[in-house]
Amino acid sequence: MTQDPTPRRKRLMRVALGLSLALNVMILGALGGAMWRHGGPGPHGGGDLPGLRSYASPYVQALPPEARRGLHGKMRTSGKAHHLDREARRALYDEMLAALRAEPFQADVAAAVLAAQGEAAAGVQQVAHDAWLAEVSAMDAAARQDYADKLQQRLEAGPPRKKGKRDGRPER
Repeated sequence: MTQDPTPRRKRLMRVALGLSLALNVMILGALGGAMWRHGGPGPHGGGDLPGLRSYASPYVQALPPEARRGLHGKMRTSGKAHHLDREARRALYDEMLAALRAEPFQADVAAAVLAAQGEAAAGVQQVAHDAWLAEVSAMDAAARQDYADKLQQRLEAGPPRKKGKRDGRPER
């Protein structure tokens, strides 16, 4: 003999399932965020998901200090036109939160928010590309060769290790 579930039991079951789903999503988000930040598995984050900065970092790090300062200066002056201010970024995150919490889920709103964030990131990236290309174009042949050599050394050395770490393990 089985009992029919009461409305209260149904509600409790829904709450329990909702909490379970939320916990699973949080765990997946934490794992995904860690892989995104650290570049995935491997002793130095050499997995299949490199961090976003890993693409541009070697180019910038191999520049001479004065060229790096020039690049950063150009980014500060011309990047502001393509950069969303804190208030605009926060508004986009708030829109995403509202879309995620809406019932039913508002996939079109979420897609629009992601598109707007992607456009802003692409604008900043284009400014960075243009500034880097201007710095390298201004170099004479010898300086460009030196830069290429430093870049090659940087690429062969791999990502810099974090302070306080030795062989991928924390110091004791």
